[in-house]
Amino acid sequence: MAEIPRLNGITKALDAGQVVFIGSGPVDGQGANPAPYDGVLFEMEHGMYDITELNNGLRSMLDRKQIANSGSIAPAVTPIVRIPPNAGETNWIAKQVLDSGVYGIIWPHIDTVEEAYNAVAAMRYPRRPEDPIFEPFGRRGDAPGRAANYWGVTNQEYYDRADLWGLDPKGEVLCAMMIESPLAIKNLPDILEKVPGIGVIFIGE
Repeated sequence: MAEIPRLNGITKALDAGQVVFIGSGPVDGQGANPAPYDGVLFEMEHGMYDITELNNGLRSMLDRKQIANSGSIAPAVTPIVRIPPNAGETNWIAKQVLDSGVYGIIWPHIDTVEEAYNAVAAMRYPRRPEDPIFEPFGRRGDAPGRAANYWGVTNQEYYDRADLWGLDPKGEVLCAMMIESPLAIKNLPDILEKVPGIGVIFIGE
């Protein structure tokens, strides 16, 4: 079987040392796929959180002609999502959007090491304790079917690639965090030192 290329256009560009261009749009995803961007951000922090609309928006981005012409299952524009602020009680939000098939999450208002660790953990499947990248311990529930179907891979291929870029060499999922307060700036060195798996940091609102 042919090797599956990197699917996440955002991390592919970052790996190549390129500037990444990301557009922003409504959850319905209309008009996102033909856009000349590496990725598109679905806004669910300040917009309505509607997982059904997100699923519909992701499906609207599938362009079978583009897939056929390119010879690759990688999306022309990589979908990511910004979700409401992180808390232990809202890990289910990360699980739902990842299960829909997005390739990354932007977490707003990360202020502490604990909040950053919780965000990373929410995006990872659990691993065995002997795994060299066991930490941060994954808390994502096991339901890969919809995301695997959207990516165009088998469940096992999804498992193999659904870890975090920058933590797992095969990881396709981008974890980005927004540092938006004086407390967060103060804690940023500790966050970066103590929480592996963070792919991108945004400073400011």
